[in-house]
Amino acid sequence: MKTLQALLLSLLATFVVACASKKVEPPPNVSEAPEEFRVPAPQDFQFGPGDVIELKVFRAPELDAELQIAPDGTIALPMVGRVNVSGKTYPELVRSIEYSIGQFYVNPSVSVNIVEVSNQKVLVLGEVRSPAVLQIESDLSILEALTRTGGINPDARTDNVLLVRGGVETPELYLINVEAIYGRGDFSQMVYLQRGDIVVVPTRTIVNVERFFKRVQSLLAPFVSGSAIYRNAIIGGAQGTSVVIQ
Repeated sequence: MKTLQALLLSLLATFVVACASKKVEPPPNVSEAPEEFRVPAPQDFQFGPGDVIELKVFRAPELDAELQIAPDGTIALPMVGRVNVSGKTYPELVRSIEYSIGQFYVNPSVSVNIVEVSNQKVLVLGEVRSPAVLQIESDLSILEALTRTGGINPDARTDNVLLVRGGVETPELYLINVEAIYGRGDFSQMVYLQRGDIVVVPTRTIVNVERFFKRVQSLLAPFVSGSAIYRNAIIGGAQGTSVVIQ
C-alpha cells in the first residue's frame, strides 16, 4: 500500500504542476529519438513468461525444439534441463543457452527465433470509456491505445495525459499533450508504448481531481497490492483483461 500511496502522490504532484503551467513537456528526446519509446527491437526485447521461441543448435539437431517460457521464467532444454531466461535480452538469452548446452556439447552454436510474444502489455486508466490491459502486438502509439479503450470521455483533459513508465515500484512520470497531436498535428508529443507502461487520462477540471485520484487509487490497488499481481496483469496475465470504473 505504501507503493500505491507513493505513486499517487507522484501523480498528484505531476498533475498540480501541469495545472500551474501551460507548457507540457514530452518524455525526453521524444522528437529527436522516438524509437526509444517504441516496442523494443529484437536485441533490446526482454523475454518473459508465455513467450515462445524456436531453438536450433548447429550440428546437434536432437536439441532443436519449440519452447515456451514457463511462469517461473525458465525453459526446459532437451537433454540439458531448465534454464532461467526471463528478463534476458536476445543476445543474453543466446549466450545463456549456449553456456548451458556447452556443459554437455563442445562449442555449441545456437540460433533462436521468436515465435510468439505474449508478455507485452500496457495499462490504460482514467477518463477513457473502457479502461483495460492492452496487448502490444506491434508498435502501439498512445493514440492507438486510447482508441482501443473506446476513446476518451467528454470530461477528459487530453493536454496532460500521464505516462507512468518503469512500473509502480520505481516509476518515471511524463506528461503527454495528446490534444496537440489531435489539434495541431504536433507529433513531437507522439509516444510509443513499452511493456508495463501505465497511461492515465485525467479529468478536465480541477474540481474533479479528488474524484479522479480516488478512481486511480481504486484501479491501481489490485495491481500494486502485490508485485506478483502486477506482473501477472502486465507481463504474464491473460489477454483481454479489462478494468472497469465503478
